[in-house]
Amino acid sequence: MNGIELLCQYQNGRKSFSRNGLSRIEIIQSELSEIDFSRSELDWVNFSGTNLSGANFIRADLMHAKLISTKLIGANFKSADLSFADLSWANFENANLIRADLTDVNLKQACLINADLTDANLSGANLTGVDLSGAKLNRANLSGANLTGVDLSGANFSRADFSDANLTGANLVEVDFYRADLSECNLQRANLTHTTFKGANFSNANLRGASLKGVTLKDFKSTLSMKAELNIAELSFSYRLDASAANFSGADLSGANLRNSSLRSAFMEKTKLMNANLKDSSLIGVYLKNSNIRGANLDNSVLSGINLQGTTMPDGSVHH
Repeated sequence: MNGIELLCQYQNGRKSFSRNGLSRIEIIQSELSEIDFSRSELDWVNFSGTNLSGANFIRADLMHAKLISTKLIGANFKSADLSFADLSWANFENANLIRADLTDVNLKQACLINADLTDANLSGANLTGVDLSGAKLNRANLSGANLTGVDLSGANFSRADFSDANLTGANLVEVDFYRADLSECNLQRANLTHTTFKGANFSNANLRGASLKGVTLKDFKSTLSMKAELNIAELSFSYRLDASAANFSGADLSGANLRNSSLRSAFMEKTKLMNANLKDSSLIGVYLKNSNIRGANLDNSVLSGINLQGTTMPDGSVHH
């Protein structure tokens, strides 16, 4: 069946094309809303500019498909294979992409507002300019994905994999990164205001110039390893920072404003805190071995049970 035959049958009332072999067909700028392509072979098809809103693509094979500027509002792609597809400028608003394979897809400037991408595989995907506001990406795989400058505000990325992803300049306001893997992730100049990182992994992440105002870091495990870059001298928290049990080993927090923060049991070996403001903070049980707190403001701070071996103290002396 070619594209012309399929379109004629659709226009005559047929909407079910489930389990059909339809590889390489081409239907451009047409009307195919509510069509059923579940479990069909649609690899290398070209549906660019077509209205496929409400369509059923459950378990369909769409490898290398072209869906450029295609309207896919509310479409169901559950467990579909869209790897290597060109989905640029497509509208996936409210679409179901649960467990979809989106490996190496081009989603440049696509709309994914309120889309459900739970357990989806987006490794290596190009997501520049994409709108993911309100999207669900729980446990999604975004390793190596390009999200430069993307607006992800309010998204849920709990347990998602962002390892080696590029989030430079991304808007991550109020995002939930609960137990997410952000190891080797580039977060330079990202806006992380009021973002939740409970249990997240930031080993070797680059947070240079990022805004972390009011973030929640409680139970921040295996984060900001010794190779991590956190050279943000103007880091300022407008709300009480809870970084209990956080791992800031090797991080550069020189000049950071951490006033009234909770750093109880934090691991801060070889951490740079020169001229940092730690006034009124709780540092009970903090591991500060071989760190540098020269010039730091510790007025009214609670300093019980701290390991200061080899640490450069506020007055410049080294603690032995």
